[in-house]
Amino acid sequence: MPDIEELEHRITRLEALYEDVLKERMTHIASRLDQLYEKTERDKTEILVKIEKNKAEILAKTDKDKRELIYWLVGLMLGFSTLTITAVWAILSFALKQ
Repeated sequence: MPDIEELEHRITRLEALYEDVLKERMTHIASRLDQLYEKTERDKTEILVKIEKNKAEILAKTDKDKRELIYWLVGLMLGFSTLTITAVWAILSFALKQ
């Protein structure tokens, strides 16, 4: 069984180990956590900026697509109206000649 002096020496050595190694590790862990927090916040900000940018692009593309669809519908209606009027005119003019 160890005597008192040996136990005191062990305790002193363990305290020194705690002060040197564990405090250094705790400081390293704390600094690493701070770095991770900063990186997470930076990444979150970048993601939010990208989302807003993509949202604006999608809205602009949707508006463009709506306009193109309206132009197509108006063009088709004009085309079919012209075709219908021409067909009715041809039929009526042929019927009136006889």
